[in-house]
Amino acid sequence: MTPTPVSPPAALTNAEISHLETLLASPTFKEQAMGLDEIQGYLCAAISGPQPVKPEQWLPAVLGNPEYESTEQAQAVKDLLMRFYDEILADLAAGESLGLVLNLDDPSNASTEGEYDYSAWCQAYLDGVESSVVPWTQAGDENEINELLFPISLLAGEIDPKALKQIKPREMAELLKECREDLPMLAIDVYKYFQSLRERPKVTATNPGSAAAQAKPAKKKLH
Repeated sequence: MTPTPVSPPAALTNAEISHLETLLASPTFKEQAMGLDEIQGYLCAAISGPQPVKPEQWLPAVLGNPEYESTEQAQAVKDLLMRFYDEILADLAAGESLGLVLNLDDPSNASTEGEYDYSAWCQAYLDGVESSVVPWTQAGDENEINELLFPISLLAGEIDPKALKQIKPREMAELLKECREDLPMLAIDVYKYFQSLRERPKVTATNPGSAAAQAKPAKKKLH
């Protein structure tokens, strides 16, 4: 079943985003919670895969085991994250663009001013891929899926350096730049890929498929 927002979600305001970020970094979460950039990456994958990951699965994954000050605080955090989830889902389903939540790579380093940390977002996305009950590469064409995930794996630093030896430094810099620029639409492409698989009619006794599929000879059993 594909999750769909009942109505266009109310995007988190800047004040709500700041409040949520402050909460996630507070002692309540004992340094177990992901940052908001990582949560977005994780949820993009959790929403996009063969089977959407349910809130009762992804909430502990992104929050850890917090010790809330009150039930009201716990509900407030959940409500904000569910709105964030719906906002991501709506952006992916719209298929136009995804506004990435990214942190500066090193805010204390003036030489990297304006450079964003894509690795944390992409690593969290890959963690979201791993959280799927149905392995992604078993749900579709493995080569296609690996090709779709290659830029994310590259930005996450998960590609074997030996496989990148033949790429010259200048070419690598250009490749990384291209991957960063393409990341918002790439996340949408992955969502569309699995969406098409979810919507593909299943062959059953009452829906035997096309005439061509029915005409295929049955495989012989070996005894």
